[in-house]
Amino acid sequence: MEIAALLSLSEVISLLTCISVSVCLCREKFQVVGPDVPVVVFPGEDTVLPCYLSPNISTMDLEIRWFKKNFASPVILFKNKRYNRDLQDEFYRGRAELFPDELLHGNVSLKLRDVKHSDHGQYTCLVESTEHYEDTQINLGVRALGSQPSVSLHTPGGDQTQLLCRSEGWYPEPAVIWIDRDGNDVTSLSKTTVEKDSQEFLNVSSYIPVKQESNVFSCMIISVLPEPDWGSQLHIPRDFFPGPSGWMVSLFLIVTITVAASTLLWCSKAQWFSKVLPEAVKSFAVPKSQVLVLKTLKSLVPKGWGINLKDVLKAAVMWAQRLSDSAELTLDPDTAFCYLSLSEDRRKMRWKVLPHVLPDNPQRFDSLSCVLSRESFTLGRYYWEVELNDQWRIGVTRDSAERKGGLTFSPEKGYWVLECDSSHLTVLPRRVGVYLDIEERKVSFYSVDSRTHIFTFTDMVFNQGEKIYPFFWTIDEYKDLVVLPPVSCEDQSHITDS
Repeated sequence: MEIAALLSLSEVISLLTCISVSVCLCREKFQVVGPDVPVVVFPGEDTVLPCYLSPNISTMDLEIRWFKKNFASPVILFKNKRYNRDLQDEFYRGRAELFPDELLHGNVSLKLRDVKHSDHGQYTCLVESTEHYEDTQINLGVRALGSQPSVSLHTPGGDQTQLLCRSEGWYPEPAVIWIDRDGNDVTSLSKTTVEKDSQEFLNVSSYIPVKQESNVFSCMIISVLPEPDWGSQLHIPRDFFPGPSGWMVSLFLIVTITVAASTLLWCSKAQWFSKVLPEAVKSFAVPKSQVLVLKTLKSLVPKGWGINLKDVLKAAVMWAQRLSDSAELTLDPDTAFCYLSLSEDRRKMRWKVLPHVLPDNPQRFDSLSCVLSRESFTLGRYYWEVELNDQWRIGVTRDSAERKGGLTFSPEKGYWVLECDSSHLTVLPRRVGVYLDIEERKVSFYSVDSRTHIFTFTDMVFNQGEKIYPFFWTIDEYKDLVVLPPVSCEDQSHITDS
């Protein structure tokens, strides 16, 4: 009171102004920022929907709400410094989370595990204080290859006859190409419509008028989304069938191709057809009819598209090769560490709190949570897939590698192993394919769902004829590490919900 009495009116006003400014600074406004382009992901993968505050202030005292269509049923809700699970949409429970360590830095990104086709759509990231709120929309595109195209006669009226090429369930929007019997691109004569279905995937219908003197057409539906690394795939149905009234559609293709500029050089036509394709036929038993289709494809793809046919076919052959080399594996209980629990079918394993009482033998791991497969390999190429948990290591080891005591999982010690990176901001694959080529002395790892290369160990050191074993390690007591049954080309021809 005595101090206030000594202040002049102007000084009091100045002091109140300072206090007011201080309060405003504590309630600083912010913007919520997200990407301008969709986040595109394959089904079964984990993904991150980026969302940040600008400036990057702490969000611990703010409300963070992610929702898709229903504000009242959020994907995730963080309020009063904790998650509110009561209001969370059940569909996202156990799959959606924030990054707790990043909330102090204004990062409110959403991590979504095991993405499903039904996750496709627009999400809202909303951040609210007591006096201010901001939001932004982020589109999640779940990659979908549509159904096999069907071609039929269509008569809209009058004397005009059309062919209708139709395929459903695409994302993103594919391109449609029509080719006549002479290999000419006649797409400009067609009319294509695209409609969204109830899940926001795209159904494609393309019409082209036909005349009696030109009765052979090819319809290609192409996904133009760039693929990383060798992730392209080519699906060519085996049956070519005649349509009604003497019309014949000569070619149906679903082609997923890389349209981005490539640094690889084209092979000359002579080199490509004299070396690459015959070797593909020899090694992978491609039916002759399909080889003819592959040859025809080179003349069908417009040059202006910048598509490297060599890469497309190489990717298809590589994927077919891996599937044709699929191996059936089972876990060997005689090698399993005593804290590992194996399923009856010997395909699943997890950490067990209490150890089994097991006889010791030279094959058993006695210090680390490892197990080998019953099967071993000395010649050839082999491929298998593993469904991962949250703490894992997978790979191969040689028969002479040490299994007792403290081990170092390194190539120098006879272990070629890929392991889990538990970094908070890392999106890890859910399924990994392992491809072992003994003659080439290398082992490669691939993300199965995105079909992308992860890493390859080369120059593996082992004695000629020495047994090579698939290797597995886990200390996860909540989720199984699963050795999947062999896959085939038919199993992988379309991507579906897990």
